[in-house]
Amino acid sequence: MLTQEGTRYIREFVAPRVAPVLSLYLDVNPANPDNQGKAYVLRTRAVLEAIRTPSEVSKKVLEALEHDAPQARSRVIFAASGWIEIYDLQVDLPLVQGVEARWGEPYLTPILYLLDEYERIGVIFLDSEKWRMFEVYLGEIEELPGAFRAVGAQEWKQLTEDSQGRRYGQGGIHRAAANTDRFERRLEAWTHRFYKRLAGLLEQTLNERNVQRLVLMGPKADVQVFKELLPRRLRERVIATLPSLPTPSAQAGEVLKRVQEVLEPLERERENKLLDELAERGVAGLDQTLELLQQGRLYLLVAPWNPEDKVYRAPDGWVGGSMEGAVAHGAGRIEDIDLKQVLPELAAAYGTRLEFVQGPAEARLLKAFGGLGGLPRW
Repeated sequence: MLTQEGTRYIREFVAPRVAPVLSLYLDVNPANPDNQGKAYVLRTRAVLEAIRTPSEVSKKVLEALEHDAPQARSRVIFAASGWIEIYDLQVDLPLVQGVEARWGEPYLTPILYLLDEYERIGVIFLDSEKWRMFEVYLGEIEELPGAFRAVGAQEWKQLTEDSQGRRYGQGGIHRAAANTDRFERRLEAWTHRFYKRLAGLLEQTLNERNVQRLVLMGPKADVQVFKELLPRRLRERVIATLPSLPTPSAQAGEVLKRVQEVLEPLERERENKLLDELAERGVAGLDQTLELLQQGRLYLLVAPWNPEDKVYRAPDGWVGGSMEGAVAHGAGRIEDIDLKQVLPELAAAYGTRLEFVQGPAEARLLKAFGGLGGLPRW
């Protein structure tokens, strides 16, 4: 799993390593018919030969693939003489023919795509006995047992008793009726304070983990009350509310399965709304979008998940969709380069948010918007 610590390690330690380094990205999904019989090993051997990887490094990588069958959808390998780093991912990478490799400077573009495309999602499992929090990221799930650790067992017990309501014996019904309103007011005030406290603990964890979106899961009434009591800045992050699972002790995998059923349709819907906004007030086309991006006039850049265009980089670093445009930015060697390789660095250089679209939205972007678009800052 490529964890938060793993991505930090790649950026801080792998990227600055002295070249040459092998950067290898593979589709190893066992559900893909093209991977039957470990066909990805053959593809890897062919690409390593094509980029003239040293035999020592190639041997090390091929041995790792032969003897360790990945139980993942993608595998990322960084290697050089004397060291190798391997990461298995439960998500797809933007690869052509299932493999992409570079020998030289560390090549991080596919990793940067993942970091831009996949946000960390917090799942709050509301249960009467004890609440649980999970983090979903890159197709995997991790329970965060410390999220509500500050809440004592007695407080959870009181919440459980209050949620079940107060029961009275037959002889005490009339005596209890007179105090019902007062009791309900006290109960409401206590629950309000308790939920507000849980919201504070939740926000602290979200900030620590850089979690951007939330899913609330549990009994409908409890979920609705908690959502309404969240501060607006947290309530706006809630993208879905789901019914509870049959048992409060559900395994993390069961929670992940339920959440994934709604996440992908929601993401595809969000992407199509983004393209609607692009059609209404955005710019489109490779040349125009790149021009405005490098003028600092776009706050959002919308790109296909697997862009296949070539672009041209002038000696001063300017990137254009045509050779003529690059030549206009100064004499010298014009470099032709894959668009996918320069998009993350261009977006970062100009403080522009980068959004990728997949599936039907990607096809629409390519057909109706020329493969690239953006929303202006003003």
